[in-house]
Amino acid sequence: MKRICVAAFAATLVLASGSALAQDAAPASPLPPAVTGTIAAPVYELPDPATLTRPKLDFTATPEIEADYEKYFYFHRADTSFVDAFNDIRECDALASGANIYRGADSGAMAAAMSQYGVLAGGIGGAVGSVIADAIFGSAARRAQRRVNLRNCMGFKGYQRFGLSGDLWKEFNFEEGNGRKKEGERNEALELQALVASGPVPATKELGL
Repeated sequence: MKRICVAAFAATLVLASGSALAQDAAPASPLPPAVTGTIAAPVYELPDPATLTRPKLDFTATPEIEADYEKYFYFHRADTSFVDAFNDIRECDALASGANIYRGADSGAMAAAMSQYGVLAGGIGGAVGSVIADAIFGSAARRAQRRVNLRNCMGFKGYQRFGLSGDLWKEFNFEEGNGRKKEGERNEALELQALVASGPVPATKELGL
């Protein structure tokens, strides 16, 4: 499969030598010259967009489907290349899905502790209750937070938002609550999102961001 190389960016590291302090007993030995080098960021190889299957976007809108447009949507920007769309979506995904928002419970560890010690009273009991509440309610809040952050980021980059039915949306998108999607699955979904974002202008009504 033909692939397009996309480099994130490279950082240049410069190690500069300082001045040696003079010693009373003997002169300072000369310092080595400054050392420079380049640290390259990981490179992700994009597939040729011609090898990807464009997701289905045609559906019949109903009041129930339209009521879920806050959850199920996609982006598009006119005159945008596949590579540019992928870079934009990948950057906004990284901003919207920061690892610091994942603080869900480790259900296996929690179950083991409760089976051994029971539900403890006082502060420990309250902490366990908070963890359980976070596992139930926190994941929904984090998913909503990710959607808002993603919309803000893509809107800032000039993309428009379009509604989609939930079943079609799930074919090339994902949600995260208590953990991060595996990178391989994540990148495959982002590739399809970029294909849609850089493809033909949608025939459906544009939504506000």
